[in-house]
Amino acid sequence: MRLLSPFLHAAAAGASFLLVAGQGAQAAPDTGREGVFPIGIPVADISEPAPAEAAPPSGPAQGDVQFVWTLGAQGRWQEAAARLRALERHHAGWQAPADILAYVANGQREYAVREALASEDWARVLSLLPAPAENRCERPFDLWARADAVEGLGRQDSLRDFYVRALTTCDNPELVAALVSRASGALDSEGLSSLVRMPALAGSEHPEIARAYAELVRADTWLRFQAAQSAGDIEAAGALAGGTGDAPLLAQAGWMFLEPEPARAAGFFRDALARGAEADARRGLILAALAAGDHAGARSAIAETPSAEGFDGLLARVDLDEARRLRQQGNWLRAAELASQSAQLDPALAGEAQLIAGGALLDASAKAYDQGDLETAGALARKAAAYPPVQRAAQMRSAWVDLQSGDAELAAATFSRLYLAAPDDESAEGFALAAQKAGKLDSAAAIARAAGGPLGAKVQAQYASAAFYQGDYLTARALAPDTYETLEGVDHTLYRQTLSLRQQDGARGENRMTGYASTTSMEVVRGVSRYEAGVTLYKIDTGADAGAGRENFAAPYLGWSREGEASLAARIGLLPVGGGADPTLTGEAAATRRFGAHMGEARVFIRPRTDSLLAFAGEDAASGGQSGRVVEAGALVRGRFDAGGGRAVQADISAAHLDGRATVSNSMISAGLSASQSIVKDGFDYLVTGPFYQYQSYDRNTNFFSAGHGGYFSPQQFHRAGWSVNARTQPLKDWMLKLDGAVAFESVREDTAPQYPLLADQGIQIGGGKSSGVAGSLDVALARRLGREVIVSANLSATASKAFEDLRAGIGLVWVPGGRAALVPSDLATDPFSPGSWIRP
Repeated sequence: MRLLSPFLHAAAAGASFLLVAGQGAQAAPDTGREGVFPIGIPVADISEPAPAEAAPPSGPAQGDVQFVWTLGAQGRWQEAAARLRALERHHAGWQAPADILAYVANGQREYAVREALASEDWARVLSLLPAPAENRCERPFDLWARADAVEGLGRQDSLRDFYVRALTTCDNPELVAALVSRASGALDSEGLSSLVRMPALAGSEHPEIARAYAELVRADTWLRFQAAQSAGDIEAAGALAGGTGDAPLLAQAGWMFLEPEPARAAGFFRDALARGAEADARRGLILAALAAGDHAGARSAIAETPSAEGFDGLLARVDLDEARRLRQQGNWLRAAELASQSAQLDPALAGEAQLIAGGALLDASAKAYDQGDLETAGALARKAAAYPPVQRAAQMRSAWVDLQSGDAELAAATFSRLYLAAPDDESAEGFALAAQKAGKLDSAAAIARAAGGPLGAKVQAQYASAAFYQGDYLTARALAPDTYETLEGVDHTLYRQTLSLRQQDGARGENRMTGYASTTSMEVVRGVSRYEAGVTLYKIDTGADAGAGRENFAAPYLGWSREGEASLAARIGLLPVGGGADPTLTGEAAATRRFGAHMGEARVFIRPRTDSLLAFAGEDAASGGQSGRVVEAGALVRGRFDAGGGRAVQADISAAHLDGRATVSNSMISAGLSASQSIVKDGFDYLVTGPFYQYQSYDRNTNFFSAGHGGYFSPQQFHRAGWSVNARTQPLKDWMLKLDGAVAFESVREDTAPQYPLLADQGIQIGGGKSSGVAGSLDVALARRLGREVIVSANLSATASKAFEDLRAGIGLVWVPGGRAALVPSDLATDPFSPGSWIRP
């Protein structure tokens, strides 16, 4: 029972103080809560009237009748009725007065109504209540009981009819106000609208009715607002809210517009606050400003609150959102500051705040990194590493900075730690690259084998990359066959045919000669090794009348080379073959080792001297047999030190023993020193220039052609100082050009020598003397790809000095079955008249 129940107990306790039935008070319940009006019960002085005449002798005593009144006052209506019937039976002919009969009958009915209300038997309540009289206001008890029952049944049409009838027939202001107030919370939108349109209510000047009517209008507006909102018509809902001065409704409109139109929502929240809305509307205003990106407005709304207590969480969200926007705008340091501040205000935001703060510092680090400010980039990355959500990314960035700064070992250590913690592509890439630059790829490979993951492939890719950029193209091709398109075909078998010319003009007879050489060879590649087999046919013409020397002969050879950190090469051959001469074994082995940016090289060799026909191929001695065919057996060590900045220093030293058929033996030492500066030029693999110095000394001067001499340049002191330029265009193109040029000042001292050094009678002393002058040399080699399978090459070199002049030229043709994508340095042909260039480790 909604409204009547509280009244039941009050009525039972104080019935003796109520008015008689049908004359109950019309005072309405407090409009702030539900209630019922009490039925009338006679008060004590009215319930005991003194009769005008003496009661009939047969009637009950006055006390017995009064006891019936008392039972009713106590709510014991069944007992009161039974007592009254008993009095009538015991006093024959006595008839109970009308007022007590009405009193007991009304009490019984009201008691039954209360019980029906208590059990929420709404249909019984309505059946117990008398039908409302037309154009008359019901008794308050009946009115409120009917209101409870109709409302309990939940039929809005019946409820609407009830309120319309009640408000039409009742005119007590307090009752009307109470009914209107109750209707505000009971009726649906249609019912409220019908009451709002009642002129008697709308035009009432009674203050209680006016207040209740205002409440009714607000309820009607609320329902229409909610209906529009539910239908998705937020414009209509907003118009309804804006047309009222209702702070809660304005605030609700603000919440409605918060997501789709935060700026409009802020206006509703401000209007609500101006009309006394609670703190929740201020929270809405802050959130609306935040959603609109108006951080200043959000801060202002927080500052205007009487007490900032409880708004720390919102202020933290404002700081965090502004930090997010500042990060997007590139104001990274301020973003990191605000994000950290938000985490202090609201620890619940710590995770997101750390992500934004650390991310902003990482963004700043990346910008500095891109601009080349590695010091700032590293400092910011280390600062970002203090934030757990970005710690790994920050450490990764720090490692990249260390790598770019040249501290490859520190970078490798960091990448290694990150990879072992969580193997991923970036840490694997960084570790492999840092290890390669630090010279620790083997260590990285060992970790890859132990830890697994993507590191193994990255390390192999770095091996391939290092090989590629160092010119070890076979190695790069073997390690990464699908990575470098320009290396396609570099491992194909090829066939080479070259034709070379040498024109020499010396100061003495037989070292003036013209030589021709035709070389036919085949190269086969297996893995990182290259195998070569070939034969060179020589034809030498000294121009002497008798055609001195062996003019036609062959020189077969086999060669092998292998790429790698330590590159190896070897060649073995016979010279000369044919023409009746006994061949001599020639050969050379070389090893080159890289030490980071530095390099070392060692060679051992048995080479022919090609200064003259006598030295190169030999001749028949006048006394029978053969002479000449000088072979130089020795070793060379060379080192190159990279001083940084493109500068380098190179030094070499060599020693050899020279001997031939029926010729005096000899020994030689030489040394060289040079400095160079590398010049960066687009299109060039290298372009270096710088000064050089060379020294050479032989034990004997045997640069003669009489019996016992070797016919080769062998000064006792030879000094050469000058300037050189060396250049080669980039490989892996359709053409390549190599150029070496030098200008030098030479100083030569030659001792005299016996005319016949091997005879008992050595004859006269010949030769000897000093000379000096300017010398120059130029060597040019060119290769060009003609289609995928054909390569043509050419070379030209010239040397001019006071002692001799030498001109060499050559042309070559290479066929590569299957084709080649680009050229490599080995496509530049070697000079068959220059044994020092026959192998290239």
